[in-house]
Amino acid sequence: MSIRLIACDLDGTIANHEGYISDESVAALARARSQGILVVVATGRLPFAIPHFLDRIGVTDEPMITGQGALIAFRDGRVLRRLTLDPQVALQATTVALAMGASMAYFTEREILVDSFVHPRAHYESWFGNHLVYDPLATGKLDGHLIKFIAVHPDPDVVPHLAAALSAALDGAADVTQSWVYFVEGTTPGADKGAALAWLCEQLGIDRSEVLAIGDAGNDVTMLRWAGCSAAPADGHASARDAAGWVAPPLAEHPVAAALAHYLGW
Repeated sequence: MSIRLIACDLDGTIANHEGYISDESVAALARARSQGILVVVATGRLPFAIPHFLDRIGVTDEPMITGQGALIAFRDGRVLRRLTLDPQVALQATTVALAMGASMAYFTEREILVDSFVHPRAHYESWFGNHLVYDPLATGKLDGHLIKFIAVHPDPDVVPHLAAALSAALDGAADVTQSWVYFVEGTTPGADKGAALAWLCEQLGIDRSEVLAIGDAGNDVTMLRWAGCSAAPADGHASARDAAGWVAPPLAEHPVAAALAHYLGW
């Protein structure tokens, strides 16, 4: 089987949750590129938050799937596809999230507005970087450039219930997914990694059978299901493992390098 494109999640897949990317992962992705394979980052983050990751893994002029699939763009700012979220939908989500003890983060292409903190502020700065702006009046400043929201909860046991409550309340007006133990994310319908990957491959003339997707979380499930080949780390979310065609070693044992070796026959 010939792989022409590798779509790979960042957090929990290429990088650990402290942002470290192993030499083994870097070398494996470089080897794939040397064989003419296109490496596409597929992340919930926005481009402004990931330059250090891109530098580390050698991304230069490849397209990136960002914002859960809402924004497909290049490092230089060129945008291939942009799907924005209705601010009124985000306000509806806010009402539900705040009632359940969460804080809200609103992502645009320029910044991240956070209305309150339910974890130490330093955690938010670690998660969202230096484009974070604390603004308790953030809901009054949302406009047509909203890419997504994240509801952040302090209790991992509550997060699945928060995801279910948001899905029920929004009733199809947004795609809702649990992307991490503390995060529930919402994008406009159709702005998911799988749909974005399918769209990008159609533009590039790449068949799904020629795609390898690698991811660890609930927001990776759609691309893991769509791609002809797929892998998830052994310590990834159960939904990602169930969707993947192959379960790779856990994050500490370089699952990206292992998945490339498995599917590319190294």
